[in-house]
Amino acid sequence: MPLLSRFLVICALCLGIFAVSGYPSFAQTNAGSSSVSFTSDDVKAANKQIDGADEELDNFREKEDAALNDDLRLVELQQQLEDIAASMEQIYKDLQPRLESIKARETELGDPPGEGDPEEPLTLRQERTKLAADRAAVNAEIGEVQNVADRARTLAEEVSGLRRTLFRQTLLGRSDLSEKNFEAAGRALDQEVRELVTRISSWFSFTWSFERRAFLSAITLTLLFGVLFVYSEYRLFSRFVKQDRSQTNPSAFSKHTFAFWSTLLPAIGVAIFCSLALFFLDNFNVLRRDIANLLTPLVQFIIVLFFVGRLANAVLAPAHPHWRLVNVSDRGAHTLWWLIFGMTFINAFDYLAGSVSDVLQSPAILTIARSFVASVLIGGLLVLLSRVQPMKTDDGSSKPWPRSVSIPLMVLGLALILFSVFGYVGLTRFVATQVIILGALLVAMYLGFLSAKAVSEPEDFKASSLGQVLSNRFNLGPIAVEQIGLLCGLSIYVLVLVFGVPVIFLIWGYHIRDIQSWVADSFSQITVGNVTISLSGILVGLVVFAVGYFISRWFQRWLDENVMRRSRMETGLRNSVRTGIGYLGIAIAAIIGLSVAGLNLSNVALVAGALSVGIGFGLQNIVNNFVSGLILLIERPFKVGDWVVTGSTQGFVRHISVRATEIETFQRQSVIVPNSEFINTPVANWTHRNSIGRQEIAVGVSYDSDPRRVMAILDEIAENHDLVLRDPPPFVVFVGFGASSLDFELRVYMSDVLSGLSIATELRTQIFERFREEGIEIPFPQTDVHIKEPKDGEASVAEEAKKRLQAQAAEQKNADDPQPLPRRHDPDD
Repeated sequence: MPLLSRFLVICALCLGIFAVSGYPSFAQTNAGSSSVSFTSDDVKAANKQIDGADEELDNFREKEDAALNDDLRLVELQQQLEDIAASMEQIYKDLQPRLESIKARETELGDPPGEGDPEEPLTLRQERTKLAADRAAVNAEIGEVQNVADRARTLAEEVSGLRRTLFRQTLLGRSDLSEKNFEAAGRALDQEVRELVTRISSWFSFTWSFERRAFLSAITLTLLFGVLFVYSEYRLFSRFVKQDRSQTNPSAFSKHTFAFWSTLLPAIGVAIFCSLALFFLDNFNVLRRDIANLLTPLVQFIIVLFFVGRLANAVLAPAHPHWRLVNVSDRGAHTLWWLIFGMTFINAFDYLAGSVSDVLQSPAILTIARSFVASVLIGGLLVLLSRVQPMKTDDGSSKPWPRSVSIPLMVLGLALILFSVFGYVGLTRFVATQVIILGALLVAMYLGFLSAKAVSEPEDFKASSLGQVLSNRFNLGPIAVEQIGLLCGLSIYVLVLVFGVPVIFLIWGYHIRDIQSWVADSFSQITVGNVTISLSGILVGLVVFAVGYFISRWFQRWLDENVMRRSRMETGLRNSVRTGIGYLGIAIAAIIGLSVAGLNLSNVALVAGALSVGIGFGLQNIVNNFVSGLILLIERPFKVGDWVVTGSTQGFVRHISVRATEIETFQRQSVIVPNSEFINTPVANWTHRNSIGRQEIAVGVSYDSDPRRVMAILDEIAENHDLVLRDPPPFVVFVGFGASSLDFELRVYMSDVLSGLSIATELRTQIFERFREEGIEIPFPQTDVHIKEPKDGEASVAEEAKKRLQAQAAEQKNADDPQPLPRRHDPDD
């Protein structure tokens, strides 16, 4: 029963993979074998969608005029236009196969008969007429669909241009900061405060009077789920956040990981808690629309302040100087923390107040005046930040910033003040946001990268609390712990990029729907030449390949342990079957994964054919080894555990792959031999058929020994040994007459050739001891030298040779010495 259930599971998974891969149903018939018709229902459905798209496009001009100053409305319009274009593309894709099938059927029917040809049957003429009408209808629908899609894309590009224009006007627009406008802003502020208090008090009074139970239920559930989440987060990640801050010499790993996680995890907790509060209040119908629009920016305000405060505390560590990540003094750390938090508070409060003004529909001059004040204050704090003395000297005192830091801070602060005074409030507000929020985010991402790098270090992760917990609880070795550390480091990198990059685009002025549209486009199909791919298809293909790979590995292991092992199959055959099934499973998983990813296998075949030439020349040896490995796995001239000899290498086969075979020598050295060597050269296998082997022991005795007695003794010793086989029996061969001995050879058979060396050693020892007892001498090589004495009066041959050599040497010396030149006559002599 378990076997049947596993088989059904595998079948279900295979069917699911085929369904995801887009394979047609098994019951589907060939399109060319019967007439193809385009049903009226399909035409009506397509026309209905196109008419709805036309109607929406006609209304967009009116909507566009009303949304010229509202970026959110423009984003919604652009998204609607892109959705219409996408729906038209889908209709086009649905109609295209039908058109191809109609053309294929017309091709199958052939050209209509000409003049003088016999008329075709009535059924064929009717079918040809119907196919022509269907093709015309489909072509008309495709043309209309393409027209609507082109109009939608054109309008979407136009809306995108309006958004860019609005963004430039917001940044570079100059506001009137006259005294009259400031007085109007003051009156608007007073009216806005009264309106805000009135709305909040009226909402709370109504909620407490009529929806108290729902309100208390929402608050209770928020607290309950918030506490549950905080407790779960603490249980899972306490080892990252909890550190002994009293340590005076923490490692870089501890400081970086603590700074990153002590910032990220509490910030996520606060964000989830606030989101839960909004969620439950909204689902219990407690929030009015205007109150929800007021609470949302308030939640953002709280999250930003909490995040920046935790980040500044993690980097500066005012109360724990040994955990500080920058080289600043204690007083400088406190000063920097308050300045950074102050600028963040001013900027976040400006955006919160601007959101309140949008909800209450306050005059635009109030937002301009408030942004002017915020920009001037932030500029002043930047100037003050450039003048502080936070850096720490060797003796522990404070010193100013380096000029490379203080001058840019001073210039930036003065620029914010001056541009605000000249009326460029939108620009200064945008720059201030980039300096504060974007700066904090980049610092947090940098801490994340440092934390990921520290976690990826093998020695640091093993020494961490998490590494020790994994090692002790799951009995993991050092290599496994290092691999887990590397995986954790990569996960942190991905986490930082996934959360950080979208926030950067939001800070730069993009809308959340823009990011969603980019993500959707990245997951949609992209056509490169004749190949259509998509990120989602690639991810699904990778998942399908991974699933297929693990299924093949599971089936491979199950077949080996439950089928082949129980059938008493030999080890070599089991290894060949297991290896072949493994490669077959990987190939099938790769083919299905490529199909799911959207790659046409015919294109892959074409690429493979184009690469075949390169493979034939550049990868000839690799292909040769691969084919040789397949031959070895099929023919099995040796198996794992056999004792083989090839060339100058001999040892035991440890692993057979499709490229090379691993042989372990008797010196415990692993030699990787290409498989082609086993096909092209002779291979000796000591254990191919069986493990029976023979040993030859050479023995030499003196010429004084009796040969028949020697042979009888050797036979007796061999027959009395327990490991020597009786069938075939041992025997002795009289090899020949040596220079100093009579040579014999004892040949014995053993059941295990691997024990031949030890058996030969024992036999030689017994032969030596028995020959000593019997008085049989084992001689060593001897050479007799006879010296002949010369007779009286006769010189020995050696003396004569010596004299001849001396005479020849003297003649040679005289020939080599230069002759003296004749002396010239001097007339003065």
